[in-house]
Amino acid sequence: MAYKLRQTPVHTKETRAAERIAKIIMEDFALDLEAVGFHLVRNHPIIVSRRLEVLALSAGEEHDTMVAEFEKGRY
Repeated sequence: MAYKLRQTPVHTKETRAAERIAKIIMEDFALDLEAVGFHLVRNHPIIVSRRLEVLALSAGEEHDTMVAEFEKGRY
């Protein structure tokens, strides 16, 4: 399934943070994300993992919305 989701670029501090996070995650597919999560929880305040959890949940919800809109033919 291909997506055609071209929107006007918006540059906010949130979009720049999303770009940085995506770049870190995409730069090495051999990276063990479970190990990264382990070290985040062990070496950083709990607020870091909680904020990442919120990020993942909102990304999942947005993905579901995007897929539903695509299936309805809005894109």
